[in-house]
Amino acid sequence: MLLSVFAVLLALSPIVIVHEFGHYLACRLTGIRVNEFSFGFGRILWHKKIGFTDYQIRLIPFGGFVEPAGPMFHPQDAAEPPKPYEFAAKKWYAKFFMVVNGALFNYLMAALIFAALIYVQGRPQTDPTLLPATVGSIAKGYPAEKIDLHEGDTILRVNQTDVSNWQELTDALKARTGNLILSFRRDGQTMQAIISETEFKAEEPTVLGVMVQPTYEPVVWWKAVGLGFYQCYFWTKFSLVSLGKSFAKKKAPELAGPIGIVNVIHKAVHHGWLDFIFLIAMLSVAVGMFNLFPIPILDGGYALVYLWEGLTHKLPTEKTLTVAVNCGLYLLILLVVYASYSDIKRIFFAPKPAVAEQTVQQDNSAEEK
Repeated sequence: MLLSVFAVLLALSPIVIVHEFGHYLACRLTGIRVNEFSFGFGRILWHKKIGFTDYQIRLIPFGGFVEPAGPMFHPQDAAEPPKPYEFAAKKWYAKFFMVVNGALFNYLMAALIFAALIYVQGRPQTDPTLLPATVGSIAKGYPAEKIDLHEGDTILRVNQTDVSNWQELTDALKARTGNLILSFRRDGQTMQAIISETEFKAEEPTVLGVMVQPTYEPVVWWKAVGLGFYQCYFWTKFSLVSLGKSFAKKKAPELAGPIGIVNVIHKAVHHGWLDFIFLIAMLSVAVGMFNLFPIPILDGGYALVYLWEGLTHKLPTEKTLTVAVNCGLYLLILLVVYASYSDIKRIFFAPKPAVAEQTVQQDNSAEEK
């Protein structure tokens, strides 16, 4: 339990600090005075004022904020114009840069973590003919889960076809007709499972539901950096495409709320430190992407306002901004409630898979000679 609590703090704290530092740095670069730079919310545990900025650590270590001088939007009927160092006095592009730079720093953090992992661990092999037919993970609801395949199992035969790499496994599954007899090795034993035709999904009749166990090849550091930034692009595109498909099919998107995030962190830290560090990068991408959504109250919503100011040379009315911020707040609350409901349903009420017929043979069978 203590390890999980520590892991949640260790995963989320740097993401928050880096995000707020992005806002802070943009303020300093554009001449906006910063009144407060706080990590956390609630009662102030420690603070130190340097120049015009009060640096703070607060009681609740989830979240944080940067408070620039002056309001985000200067009232049109104000008696005096904003002071030169205040946020509202800056050009639209300076304000735009300030609000998006937190998310950009989340992407930068994620890219550097991905790059470090790729440099240390190597680049994943992508040629299916060079990948052993070893199971990396199991997809829920597919035949592989129902016959209780495990991570690390090596698939040896599909019906009467021997397989030695991932390409041969894929080809054998595509050629399958009728029931499937799957032979695989686990802990020095050869095991056999029978999957009936009805266990396969009608829309995906050749999908077993296993992900490949990756193998890696070394890369030089500059290629690792490039691949780190590509990972940010890939996971952002993957997430947006998945959301788009959900809406196109009129299906509720699968979102992870606070409960789901804590659960994923708990699993990752118990699985291994490399998985945990990879998860920090993934969460940093998610935070950066989510904050750029054009929803009022998020950074992306404010960015949209300042783009509008740049195009029209004027801000929306104060009434319009107030209504937009309130709508954004209600939408954000609904998203958190829905995501939390999905977390509870997925984690605590997931149906248990049925186990198909399975037989075990010793490793001295004739097929292995």
